[in-house]
Amino acid sequence: MTNKPLLPLIFIIIVLLMGCTSTNSGERVSALEAENALREVTKLASQTVDANLFSEMDLQNLLPQEAAHFTEMKGIPLFLDHLQRWQTQVQQAFRSVLVQTTLLIEENTQAVVWENPGAALLQGDRSATRELTKQRGNEIRAQVLELLQEALQTSNDTWNLILDRYGIWQKGTSLWGEELLAEVTDDPFEHLSTQFLQIYLEELGRQEEILRTTPVPKESGSFLEVFWQDA
Repeated sequence: MTNKPLLPLIFIIIVLLMGCTSTNSGERVSALEAENALREVTKLASQTVDANLFSEMDLQNLLPQEAAHFTEMKGIPLFLDHLQRWQTQVQQAFRSVLVQTTLLIEENTQAVVWENPGAALLQGDRSATRELTKQRGNEIRAQVLELLQEALQTSNDTWNLILDRYGIWQKGTSLWGEELLAEVTDDPFEHLSTQFLQIYLEELGRQEEILRTTPVPKESGSFLEVFWQDA
């Protein structure tokens, strides 16, 4: 009987505690938390890009447009063998550069200025990659080109051999009165570097999206929890 007056007080305390809990669970992400999450998800995405990303890239996609017909030149002795060797060398060069690009992305991510990180959280599951490309795209391209220049040196030597064989065959067929083969003079570097950057950045964005949309246990301590909270 003497405990009845305490019941209203206990009820009020419970309601207050429930209110505090509700407020904390619905607490919005701070700008600092959002910025940190966007930086970290970009870094983690670069680390999760498969080093063998280019291993299945076929020869036709590696060849510049004006050399697309090279795969049909079966009459030139050992020509297709040289092309296959060149393809393998390019893929190996791409792999070596891709491994180095992880650190390059991490460094450039630190230089991104997030004016409104909270809003960026709501701009799609690839927003960090898009902002990185927007602000640091030119710097990333210049750094990647420098790495590719060195890595593709062996494949360049093979390419010159391929052009030499093609040129000899071209002159021979013209002397035999056959249809003149198209001139191929372009250095494939511009095409290859464009292919590398486009495919890599697309994959970087895809990995970001996977990380941001994969459920994370609540109170796991992972920065990825931010992408499951209100911005």
